[in-house]
Amino acid sequence: MQAFGRGASKRKLCQWLKLPRSSGYYKPGEGKRGVKPSTHTLTHEGQLVPNEQVINTLISEVFSQEFNLYGYQLCTEELRAMGFIINAKKTYRLMRENGLLLRQVKRNPSPRQWVKWRKIKDAQPLDYLCMDIKYVYIHGAQRNAYLLAIIDVATRYVVGWSLLYSIKHTDVILCLHGVMQGFRAKHVMLRTDNGSQFIAQGLRNFCLRNCITQEFTHVATPQENSYVESLFSILEREVIQRYEFESLYHARDVFERYFNWHNHKKRRHVLGKISPADYWHTAFPCHPVKPPKAVSGEFVKGDDTSEKSNNLSSLVLPLTNSERRLSLLNRMTRDLS
Repeated sequence: MQAFGRGASKRKLCQWLKLPRSSGYYKPGEGKRGVKPSTHTLTHEGQLVPNEQVINTLISEVFSQEFNLYGYQLCTEELRAMGFIINAKKTYRLMRENGLLLRQVKRNPSPRQWVKWRKIKDAQPLDYLCMDIKYVYIHGAQRNAYLLAIIDVATRYVVGWSLLYSIKHTDVILCLHGVMQGFRAKHVMLRTDNGSQFIAQGLRNFCLRNCITQEFTHVATPQENSYVESLFSILEREVIQRYEFESLYHARDVFERYFNWHNHKKRRHVLGKISPADYWHTAFPCHPVKPPKAVSGEFVKGDDTSEKSNNLSSLVLPLTNSERRLSLLNRMTRDLS
């Protein structure tokens, strides 16, 4: 409008541009937009107190306590208990202006790499792995256990698994470390969901050190991890629904025999009705890595397992206090015997 203001009136220009006339006369004001923040705070006694006095009261009465480390919400409750009529937004503003807010805890600062393509094509053995966790009910203990399974996308070969009553990211690292032993991978893609074990920073650091790139499925989209979900569907039909497990050790024995049969005997339609091991040898005969044995990955935690010669992994994780006491008791028992 300023460029053509001399050639036509503002009324004509607004008609040509189809704008209301008020837009032609609008001039933005200086300063911050919106209502100016209040400088005083009302008390239950009807007095207006300066905000500086509110901050001084907060420092002297609340933050002077020895173990006090309140955020703005709990500080709001303290001020209300002292007779101030104040909401959490105003408390947040006053604490921010005076540097009293707690430091924000940043979780998983590194961004996640999300799945771009649901179907994986032209994958070589051990180039693309999928991993997930499934519930397995233990009838003898009347509780659920967690089954962690790692499957190779190219051959549908189960390269690693673990069955525990609770699975942390350290257990995932142990199982994944057992899979990665025996070959140096230039680049491995690992597809998982957004479980707490998989988004842990410890697992991310392990993947970075071992040339593994994690990619995460979108929230509430299990079809993006369909390769391992298909395995769990077969597992539910062929094992879990047919067995009643007396204990966790009974379940481990059954799953060890099943995964061995699955890898070497079970015929899969997607592989041309042959077993994963046969498909590995026929489709990739020149691949430098041969099919590994799918071994459970929960017996290698700590440096004092049953026998170091039978330790399947060179990765050593620190023991918890309960595990350390149990280890010492086992050593004393062996020495006395």
